[in-house]
Amino acid sequence: MNFTAVNFLAILVSGIAYMVVGFLWYGPLFAKPWMALVGFTEEDLRRGANPAMYLLTFVGALVAAYILALFISAAQMTTLVGGLEVGVLAGLGFVVPTFGANYIFLRRPLKLYLIDVGYQVVSLVIGGAILGIWR
Repeated sequence: MNFTAVNFLAILVSGIAYMVVGFLWYGPLFAKPWMALVGFTEEDLRRGANPAMYLLTFVGALVAAYILALFISAAQMTTLVGGLEVGVLAGLGFVVPTFGANYIFLRRPLKLYLIDVGYQVVSLVIGGAILGIWR
């Protein structure tokens, strides 16, 4: 496998898209139910947020985008639909079951699982689309 046969600009854009989805997902879309389920208030979030958290999240998004780009390249799924398919498969095959095991043993609510997993799967699908079409 050629670890450099990817578009690094597309990976950067995919990482940024991951952060934008997170801003929307845990902001206007699901902030209130998510905060209620984890026991946070808006004040807790303001107090606990720092640039390092966002930087580390962005680094993780770039790693995920890079690995997704390698999967897309290896599978030769270099179209919009191909990228979407790889994103869906990565989400369903890796995120859904691994988060599921954690949430089952932590006895976390199903609604929290769906919010958190939904964010990851949607991010992978959007990233897959970007990486699939941007060669």
